[in-house]
Amino acid sequence: MMHLMDRTPRHCALYPNLLRGLVALLVFVSFAEMLALQQAGAIHSNDFKHLWAGAWLLAHGRNPYDPAMLFTVAASQGWQGINPFVYLPATGLFLEPFAALPFEAARDAWLWLNWALAWAVVLAGPALIGARRPWPARLAGACFLVGAMPFMRQMSAGQMNVVTAALIVGAIWAFRQRREWLLGLLLAIGFGWKIAPAFLIAALVPMRRWRALAWGIGFSAALMLASVALYGVAVHRDALAMISQMGYGKSTWAELGSRFHLDPFNQAPGALMLHLFTQNPVTAPWIDLGARTANALTIGISIVLLAAWIGPAWRKRSEAAFLAATLLMLLIPSLMWDHYAVQALPALMWIFGLKDTWSRKVRAIAALVIFGLLAIPWNHQSESFRSGAGILLMSLRLWPILGLFAWATFCSKEYQ
Repeated sequence: MMHLMDRTPRHCALYPNLLRGLVALLVFVSFAEMLALQQAGAIHSNDFKHLWAGAWLLAHGRNPYDPAMLFTVAASQGWQGINPFVYLPATGLFLEPFAALPFEAARDAWLWLNWALAWAVVLAGPALIGARRPWPARLAGACFLVGAMPFMRQMSAGQMNVVTAALIVGAIWAFRQRREWLLGLLLAIGFGWKIAPAFLIAALVPMRRWRALAWGIGFSAALMLASVALYGVAVHRDALAMISQMGYGKSTWAELGSRFHLDPFNQAPGALMLHLFTQNPVTAPWIDLGARTANALTIGISIVLLAAWIGPAWRKRSEAAFLAATLLMLLIPSLMWDHYAVQALPALMWIFGLKDTWSRKVRAIAALVIFGLLAIPWNHQSESFRSGAGILLMSLRLWPILGLFAWATFCSKEYQ
């Protein structure tokens, strides 16, 4: 594979055509795969249910942060349960067109919109993020959409990751082209969509992109004002109370018995620290240091990651540093579900599109290992992963995302 990558265009005229053919075949396979899953009833839309219900409640002047109201919607639809609506009211504003549809129609529309948008990210993304070898990048992305467990989990649950990945791709293009207003707008939309992209607005400070920062703050303020005008102050106050429950060592709906911070599918560093160093219902820890110490360790990890990133970001202000910030956006919060790996798709395609990746054997192997660890089917809640070294394997998706972060922060020269 590396030998093929290193050939000059004169000696590999068939190579781009081969990759184009493989990618086209994978588009067809992906469509057939998704259609089969839909017809088999495998699209359970567990996460889209609370997105739709939250948007429906907001559209009808009700409060999605009141558990009783969510449970009422769930009962009316015949659902066995529902997750909390842990987003800003602006998310409901974006999803209001889907809330205007019956749930089954909205579910199907969301499925195929995400499928089409995911392929747009794969086909257009490498050129937008400036990949030097776009077809290897597209092939990696296509393989991810066809065979990666996190993408299947994203699609079957009806999650939000594909939209976030598309916003990341657009933001990187705007960053590269110095379209400051567009960069600010996309990041503000990302903030309103999923909260965490607010970190990318803050990341513009050490990168000294002051105009983009001003646009991002301005667009975010306008979006929040529109949301308050539509839904009222009380709803936003309840939203902030709900969001505040997502700190380190805490869970939303804890009063109802939820423990999302300890869930085996939570791949965040904070979850790993709790699994390793506290008595908990999920794992037999290596040593019980107590929740306070485990949370302090998580804070320390976040500080180390930020410190590692800020120096290169300040000096180079490169697209690679911005891409690394999109991975920090995953690593710092208290929740990083395994399907959040879909948000790392732009970074994954980026390393597959670098010339350096295929000119050095170690880097080529590292890229393939990262892909494998992101994509492989994995039962995070297996009994084998509840004690000893197995706890490290419970957090399998954490390691390739850390690898991508380190690569973008320290190892790339093409963007520097």
